[in-house]
Amino acid sequence: MRWIFRVIGAVIVLFFLALGTVLLIPAERIAQVASDRITAATGRTVTISGEARPTLWPDLGIVIEGLRVGNPAWAGHAPMIEAARVNVGVAWNGLLSGDIRVERAVFEGAQITLVRAADGLTSWDMGGGGEEATGAPVQIGFDEAVIVEARVHYLDEEAGADWDVTQLNATMRLPEAGGAVAIEGTAQVNGVPLELETTIDGVAALLAGEARPLQANLRWQGGSAAFDGALGLDATAQGALDLTAEDLGPLVALTGGAMPDLPHGLGRDRIAVTGDVRLAQEGSVHLREGVLRLDETVLSVAADLLPGEDRPMLRGTVTGGDIALPGLLASGDDRTGSGWPRDIIDVSGLFLTDADLTVRAESLDLGAVTLSEIDLRSTLTRGRLVFDIASIRTYEGQLAGQFVINGRGGLSVGGDLILANVALQPLLGAMADYERLQGTGSASVEFLGVGNDLHTIMDGLEAEGDIALGQGAILGLDLAGMLRNFDASFQGEGQRTVYDRVTAEFLVRDGVVLNEDLLLDAPWGEVRGAGEADLAAMSVDYTLVPGVFRDADGVAGLRVPIAITGSWSAPRIAPDLALLAEYELAEERERLEAEARAAFEAEEDRLEELARARANEVLGTDIQAGDTPGDIEEQLTEELIDGMQQLIFGNGGAGQ
Repeated sequence: MRWIFRVIGAVIVLFFLALGTVLLIPAERIAQVASDRITAATGRTVTISGEARPTLWPDLGIVIEGLRVGNPAWAGHAPMIEAARVNVGVAWNGLLSGDIRVERAVFEGAQITLVRAADGLTSWDMGGGGEEATGAPVQIGFDEAVIVEARVHYLDEEAGADWDVTQLNATMRLPEAGGAVAIEGTAQVNGVPLELETTIDGVAALLAGEARPLQANLRWQGGSAAFDGALGLDATAQGALDLTAEDLGPLVALTGGAMPDLPHGLGRDRIAVTGDVRLAQEGSVHLREGVLRLDETVLSVAADLLPGEDRPMLRGTVTGGDIALPGLLASGDDRTGSGWPRDIIDVSGLFLTDADLTVRAESLDLGAVTLSEIDLRSTLTRGRLVFDIASIRTYEGQLAGQFVINGRGGLSVGGDLILANVALQPLLGAMADYERLQGTGSASVEFLGVGNDLHTIMDGLEAEGDIALGQGAILGLDLAGMLRNFDASFQGEGQRTVYDRVTAEFLVRDGVVLNEDLLLDAPWGEVRGAGEADLAAMSVDYTLVPGVFRDADGVAGLRVPIAITGSWSAPRIAPDLALLAEYELAEERERLEAEARAAFEAEEDRLEELARARANEVLGTDIQAGDTPGDIEEQLTEELIDGMQQLIFGNGGAGQ
């Protein structure tokens, strides 16, 4: 802003010279003197390609045509200011007092180029002016300074920003020299129409380096932002922010981005931000006591946006009470009749910033699922978003673990999640409209999917996990009664199937779910299952084997295999006759083998008894069934000793 007042001041000094010589000096000479005077005031090369002439009517002032104020050499060849016409009119009554009052100053067709170098140097810093620049500044007040159809190009090599302002039409009012200045105007900023109104109290103090009160209102098609605080020329500001927008897209477009399609409850219809904002000299933005309103969702926010080498870093905490996002998990299925969507998933937004946010909320209603006591941390680093879930309560159970969305080198999703002791009936009722399963259950899954669309991710999904359900019941179905009575229409008392536990482990390889050990254990019997499900093809090939009439060893005496095959939407469910035949053949084989074993054992016992009797007869022993080899050896030893004694000593020797 200092350079604007310096250029106007130089033009006013020039006016005194032009007024006294209006009839004696040619316009070319006036132009030369004018360029010399402005050069001395600004320290920049100034040329005037047209005329510089004083005017007495309708305004007392001066008109300069073809004004060009150069930039320093390091800023490039473009001039800092190039104006087709500059017209300055002053008040008569201030000429003798020295309190110059500009009634009207007009810059027509100005082209302005401002550059901040990588080392922080600014092209508009005119501290290198001549003697007149270092002296006391001319105190100027003006009713109106107007910029008409100007263009401003701002290049910030330090921050990597490139801003193009076109169709700039602005009016500046400074009724009292050094006092409050009011600025209002419209422009296209990087192609986005904006309207600004601002007031700064104390221009002289601001130019001297003090932070001064600032009130600003920014409007665009679809929203507005108001700031009430203090501003410094060192790019610092602090105050209260109030932003309300039905469409935030124009502001997002200023950065070259595009506003994503937000669901209801996350800012689809309205976004509002209030809080205390501080802009630090290094370019960081800090929000405290912030309140973020996304449609009906209200969040408390404390955040810091820090500049980075490649992208900014957002750090902070987000807390909320009862949050309702009923449309986030709406019943509209992501699948289509031909399978999973193949539309490319855009993850470019993951690279706009890095982030480290702690999120806490009392409850979150997603429409299909209700969560409570949410405590998680989300970190975003170079396109990789990680949700570390410390704890989320859901349907009397708890969810914990990690979920990752990685946009580096294409999209991949992965995680390691644990769901413990959840109530099955309300959970499945909310998610799948299935309320026939009572009890509690737990599950864990570790997974990784790679692909730029949902179909590819599901087709190559890799995972492993397990399911464990405690005591419960399946309502509306008496499976045990059906099997016992061989009647699929059997209802039974209570019309339910109770179970003690359900367990299963599964693997997912190349998008195919594999399971071999499903077990439903119940007092009446069991149900076992094995098979696979193709996630990409949405097909299933699975066999359930209910069994009843358990024996003493817990083995089911009656088993009826059921095959489930075909598509998810219309599976075929029928008895598995081939497997049933295999069962019957196996049972017959087991029966024949048992009979053969029994006959063999009986013959073995008969032959053993015959051999025992013959040995007792020949050897004179008394070997009985069940005698151990040691017992038999002892009897044979005694008989052998007796025989040797009789052989050597005779009957008498034996007696001795």
